[in-house]
Amino acid sequence: MIPANTAKEEAIMTMISGMFALLLLGLVYTQVLNYETYFTQSQRNFIRVLPIDGPRGRIFDRNGRILVNNRISFDVSCVYQEIGPKDAFIKTVSGILGVPARQIIKALNRASESSLSAPVVICEDIDSKKAIALEELESDLQGLMVENRSKRDYILADSGAHIFGYLGEINEEELERLKDYGYRMRSLIGRSGVEKYFNNYLTGIDGGEQIEVDSKGRRVNVLGLKEPVAGKDIWLTVDTRLQLLADKLLANKTGAIRVMDVHDGALLAMASRPSYDPNIFIDPDGGGERLRLLRSPSKPLVNRALGGLYPPGSIFKIVVACAGLETKRISRSTRFVCPGRFSLGSAVFHCWKELGHGSQDIVEAIKNSCNVFFYNTGRALGVDTIESYAVKLGFGRPAGIELQEESAGLVPGRLWKMIALKDAWYEGETVNYAIGQGYLLVTPIQIIRMTAAVANGGRLVRPYIVKRIGAVDVSGMRFQDTGISQETLRIVREGMKRSVQDDSGTGRRARVEGLSIGAKTGTAQNPKGAPHAWFTGFAPWDDPKIAIVIIIEHGGKGGIGPADMAHQIFAEVKDAGLV
Repeated sequence: MIPANTAKEEAIMTMISGMFALLLLGLVYTQVLNYETYFTQSQRNFIRVLPIDGPRGRIFDRNGRILVNNRISFDVSCVYQEIGPKDAFIKTVSGILGVPARQIIKALNRASESSLSAPVVICEDIDSKKAIALEELESDLQGLMVENRSKRDYILADSGAHIFGYLGEINEEELERLKDYGYRMRSLIGRSGVEKYFNNYLTGIDGGEQIEVDSKGRRVNVLGLKEPVAGKDIWLTVDTRLQLLADKLLANKTGAIRVMDVHDGALLAMASRPSYDPNIFIDPDGGGERLRLLRSPSKPLVNRALGGLYPPGSIFKIVVACAGLETKRISRSTRFVCPGRFSLGSAVFHCWKELGHGSQDIVEAIKNSCNVFFYNTGRALGVDTIESYAVKLGFGRPAGIELQEESAGLVPGRLWKMIALKDAWYEGETVNYAIGQGYLLVTPIQIIRMTAAVANGGRLVRPYIVKRIGAVDVSGMRFQDTGISQETLRIVREGMKRSVQDDSGTGRRARVEGLSIGAKTGTAQNPKGAPHAWFTGFAPWDDPKIAIVIIIEHGGKGGIGPADMAHQIFAEVKDAGLV
C-alpha cells in the first residue's frame, strides 16, 4: 500500500511535468513552427531612421536670375516585410498611381531582396494629388510610405546644357569611395559641366529623422531630428539673354558660339549644338531618351565650344600676320600681287577669289582674306616661326577654363610630324599652314582667346565661367603676356575693322549701326564634306569689351551664315548695354 503523502507528491509531479510539457510545446510552436510570424512582428516595433535630402546648391546667372533650381519630388516607397495582403496592396497602389500592376509587382520583387527595415522606392516623382491620396491610405496600407525628395530642375531645358551639365545616380564603385563623405545609394552626383566640376560645393549634407513605429509601421514618436544642409549656391558669369540668343541662333545647326569679356575672360554665353535637356537624366521614365543621346552619331553630349576640334581656315591668318610683322618678314607697307593663284614648284595653291585681289598690303589682305598674301608670308616665315607664334597665342594647349572638358588641339611642326608620321616637313605644307589648313586643329575657345588678346593689347586671358561660390568671389583676371608689340596689334586690328566696316570686307554682314566692330571670317576645308564656317570678332573696335566666336560645321562661307549670326549677337550686346 502506497502512503497517502507519496501518492499526493506523485500527482503534483505529474501535474508539474505536464505543465512543463505544455510550456515546451508552446516554445516549440512560437520559436520554431511560427518563427517567421513572430520575428516579423517583433521587427515592426522598432526605431527607424528616415533620411532627409540635403538639397543641391542652386545656379544663378551674372544678374541673379536662377537657372538651375530644386523642386519637391514625391516618391512611393515600401518596407516589404511590413506589407499586409499583397494583392490588395498592389491593386490599391496601382489604381491610384495609374500604372500597370506588373510594374508594382516588379518593384515589390526588388523590395523583397532588401533588408527588413530599409524603405525601397517603387515609384518615383509622382504628382502631388496622387501623393496626397496615398498618404491618406498609409494607415490602412501597411508598409507604404510617401517620401519627399529634392529633385533638380533645369529651368532653361536644353539651353545652356553644356554649361550646367547633368546628374546621375552614384554607382557602387563611387559609393565605396565616397560613402565616408555622406553619400548613399540613390545619391546624385555631377557627370559633366558645372554640376561635375563643382560637385563638392553644390552637394548638400543629408539630414535624417529618427522615429519609432508600431507593429503596422505607423509613426508613434519622433526620437530625433538632424536638419539637412543645402549645398552652396553658384553664380555664373553667363548673361541669360545672350545665352538664349546664342542657342536660338544655333537651332537646327551643328556648331558652337561663345561670347567673352576681352579683359578678364568672363564668359557671357557658351552654346553648343546639338544639345540635350539635362532633366532627362533625372527623369525616372527617361531611360530610352538617355540611351538615344548616348548612342547618337551627332554627339549631343559633347561641348563643341571646348572639345570640338576643327581646322581654323582663314581665322589663323591673324596668327600669321602677327608673326610676319613681329619678325619683320613683312611690314605695314609690304605688298604682294594676288593673281588668284600661287605656284610652288609644280604645285599650285589657289586664292578663294578666282581672279585674284591684285596688289595687297597686310591690312587689305586681312580685310579681303587674301590667300596669296598669306602664302607668301607663310613661306617667308617658315614652319618653325608659324608654330612658335601659334603656341604664343594660345594654341596647342587647353585654355584652362574650370570645366576641364577641353581638347588641347594640335599645333604641328617638324618634330611633331617626324614623331607622329615618321616623315619630313615639306615647304608646300608650310604654305597650306599659313591659311589655317593641313594638320592644324583648334577649338573655339582657343580662337576667342586669340581674338581677345588682339583686342586687349596682347594679354592672353584665361576664360572662366563661375563668378561666385556661396559668399566667396572666385572671379579675377588671370593672363599671360604674349609679348606681341602694340604696333603689330594695331595693324592687325585695322585689318579686322575694315573687314566689317568696308563694303567689300568679308565680315561686312556683321555690321551694326552705331557700333564699331573688328572681325575675321574663315572658311575651313575639311575632308568630310562642306567647309566649316568661322567668324570671330570684337567690339567696340576703339574700346574693346567683348569678343565672340562662331563655328558652324559644314556651314560654308564664314562671311555669310556666321557673319549674319554675329550681327544679331553684336546688336543684342549693344542693346543690353554691355559695350
